[in-house]
Amino acid sequence: MSSIKPYIEYFRRCYRADSSDLSIANITRVRKDRKLYIKDEDLLLTGTLPRLPIAGSEAEVLHQQADNYRRERRLIYGCFLIKGQLAVKTGFSNQRSIAAPLLYLPATLSHDENEHLCASIDTSDMRVNLDVLRLLLKPHLDTTVVDSFPVPAFPITVEQIGLITSWLRENTDIQDLDELARWPQLVDGQEFLRRKSVKSVSIACAGMLILADRSRGVRGVLHELNQLIAQPHYARPLTGIFEGVAAPTGQLSTAVDLLSYKLSNAQIQTLENAASQPLSVISGPPGTGKSFTIAAIAIDRMLNGESVLVVTKTEQAIDVIGKKLRHDFGLESGFVHANALSFVKTMRQYLDTILFQGVECQDSAKVMKKQVKKARKGVEKHQAAFERALWAARYAGGESSGSWLQKGMANIYHSLKDEQVLWQSHQALAEHRQAFHQIAMDYINVYRNEKLSGLLDSRRQVLQDFNRALKSMNSKTQAERFAKLDVTTVLEAFPIWLVTVDELSQSLPLIESMFDLVIFDESTQCDIASALPALHRAKRAVVVGDDKQLRHVSFLSKTKQAELWKQSGFAESTPVKYSYRNQSLLDVVSDSLGSQACVAFLNEQYRSKSSLIAFSNAQFYNGRLKVMQSRPSVSAQPALHFRRVDGKRTATGRNTAEKNVVIELLSKHVERYRHAPLKPTIGVISPYRDQAEFIENAVCKQFTQDELAAFDVRVATPYGFQGEERDIMVLSMAVDANSTRAAAYLNQEAAFNVAVTRAKEKQIVVYSLDPEDLSHNNLFRRYLDFAHQEEVAGSVIEKACTFTELLKERLEALGMSVWIGFEIAGQDVDIVCEYSGKILGIDLIGYRGEFESSFDLDTYQMLSRAGLEVLPVSYAMWQKDSEQVVEAIRHRVVL
Repeated sequence: MSSIKPYIEYFRRCYRADSSDLSIANITRVRKDRKLYIKDEDLLLTGTLPRLPIAGSEAEVLHQQADNYRRERRLIYGCFLIKGQLAVKTGFSNQRSIAAPLLYLPATLSHDENEHLCASIDTSDMRVNLDVLRLLLKPHLDTTVVDSFPVPAFPITVEQIGLITSWLRENTDIQDLDELARWPQLVDGQEFLRRKSVKSVSIACAGMLILADRSRGVRGVLHELNQLIAQPHYARPLTGIFEGVAAPTGQLSTAVDLLSYKLSNAQIQTLENAASQPLSVISGPPGTGKSFTIAAIAIDRMLNGESVLVVTKTEQAIDVIGKKLRHDFGLESGFVHANALSFVKTMRQYLDTILFQGVECQDSAKVMKKQVKKARKGVEKHQAAFERALWAARYAGGESSGSWLQKGMANIYHSLKDEQVLWQSHQALAEHRQAFHQIAMDYINVYRNEKLSGLLDSRRQVLQDFNRALKSMNSKTQAERFAKLDVTTVLEAFPIWLVTVDELSQSLPLIESMFDLVIFDESTQCDIASALPALHRAKRAVVVGDDKQLRHVSFLSKTKQAELWKQSGFAESTPVKYSYRNQSLLDVVSDSLGSQACVAFLNEQYRSKSSLIAFSNAQFYNGRLKVMQSRPSVSAQPALHFRRVDGKRTATGRNTAEKNVVIELLSKHVERYRHAPLKPTIGVISPYRDQAEFIENAVCKQFTQDELAAFDVRVATPYGFQGEERDIMVLSMAVDANSTRAAAYLNQEAAFNVAVTRAKEKQIVVYSLDPEDLSHNNLFRRYLDFAHQEEVAGSVIEKACTFTELLKERLEALGMSVWIGFEIAGQDVDIVCEYSGKILGIDLIGYRGEFESSFDLDTYQMLSRAGLEVLPVSYAMWQKDSEQVVEAIRHRVVL
């Protein structure tokens, strides 16, 4: 047996125990033809019979359905039926009906050697209906009490029934527990469920076969984990995780020179790792372009003839990556995108379109690739020319600190060139980059269309078979058709797949290494178990996430996890690396890497203004983030606002004063932008669920659905906002001076980091205590006390060199606002000037002092990625014609 199988079995058990995989809380809602009641005596659980003969047409119908819908539904044998009404505090009703078995086991219907239909059970897999059991607990008990439930071993004995009865009497309010004494004699389960009871919850010795619906996402993951256990061998990413560090596959080529964007060094590293490493990690703090980087990797591998599967936890993340492919890279075809419609439906529609309409090809990919390479060489040529002009500009003015030789060579260069060679070379480089950008984007679609057109000509039947498989009426037929499919051709036709974890099993067969690359976004939020089937489909895998943000939530107890670890064949205690409860996919992959070179850290932060990210940058990321949206402010209106109110937190966790302020802020925002064509989005976060729900209810009453949709209003805890962003965020901290114990919850670093990093333009923090009310180590106190680096209204450097001061004076005379040495994207820009919202950076060159040297090309590119236009200005140009310099700046800013 493979050494990996026990690990997969362990994670399968954990996932099943942690997930509601079957809809069996109210079996009265299950269709009549999907239920079969067992009468008289329980001959299966007592071990009296290994198989129980089941006669009748109803049993045959149930058998056929169980076979056809093996993925969507699961046949179980349930016993000890519970029914009644439970008091609940949420929703529109104050009661919830339950009708469910207390215990259940996987069951099978099959014909024996005499063609009699018989039911059998998997006696090794006795399960307790934990979801229902938690609902039945007495109000004062913690839900972890269910871990002490005396799960019976097969065969069930009278003594075991006695232990179950005692436990239920002590921990629940179930009535009629004496009814369990009649076991193994069974009452009529159908009659029991029909009977009206005046008591709240009752139990009966009744047994039945149920074809229960699987939870949509959970059923797919469990189905594929079961398939995975049966695999003869495993893909390299899985062996890397469970058997040790996997060696690199060998450096494959990247198409970085064909991509239309100038990527950062960290992004280039991600492309190289994706091409060569069996496992690699992209560490991306909030707003650092993770989705764009994923799209760039996918395009790169596609242009190298490879297939890519991008997997995420949420539909929203899929939508964002799809938009990056379509809008940022201009990709019109070649990727399958699960949007608001179901994945399978979207795929069928696209296949129908190309099978009946074909694909139009107007240009040759080979010819266009040559044009792209020629355009790239043109860019490189003009980069070299601009670098020479920058070098000469530094030493040609006579006021630099260069040697006589450097100054002499610079003057010779200028004597041979036009006097405006610096601006000419800068402009020529910009024009060639724009031309390259356009032709590179065009090439992506020409390449894809030509590839797809060729496949339609030579292997159309394969795509037709794929379409037919997707249209299968049930999972059995679909699996049979997938098994016969030429997957290689399908992936050549559609090399980029975007799919959620929930949709994966319904969209693609589980085939080892079927994709060259699998990229797993939101890996911090993904448990290890649900990621394993996706990783098995990969030759190489990249996981993307941020260890400083929220991980997946597990309700599996430590005790249960340890029990499942031992049940899977391991003697020692559960290693930290394989803790289902505490380890995310990002964690386990990170623990499996042999070199730091396999980790790329994205450090260019594009989402927020500097004051909105400054605290997290310092507290969680060691100041390594370069804030690309940092800009000086003329009005010095802060992006970060703090509003202290005299609120009180109630025993139920609600703060009415803060809620009222939030409603007031939202009302003003909606009214201000009601008729604006572009409405700034707004969101509300409270770290506490009670306060978030309190505010959400008030918001729903205050605003219409159209208003909420127009401003994309969302109210949630940090768990509901991870991966989201809004133009404006309002935070309601809820705690007051008398609830400092509750304030300790604010020390959860991941939740706090998510809460304070969702805003793009403005954040308002509403709170009801003073910093002194909190301990010095409390994160919220540190946040209140932190110097948040507000956008400044004046210069950062008060006094600079003569050249700088002269230019500053002339620009201010034109009505511009001017800042000296303002930091943008981690770079001190010599001069930043602004007029009517238009901002320009100026690279001063050639005057002895702090701004003598020019920016290098990488800095120009980085500032360009930050959206800042930069104009190089040399002292030699200023000496020759200062009016021309001022006019050039005015033309770019004022005009």
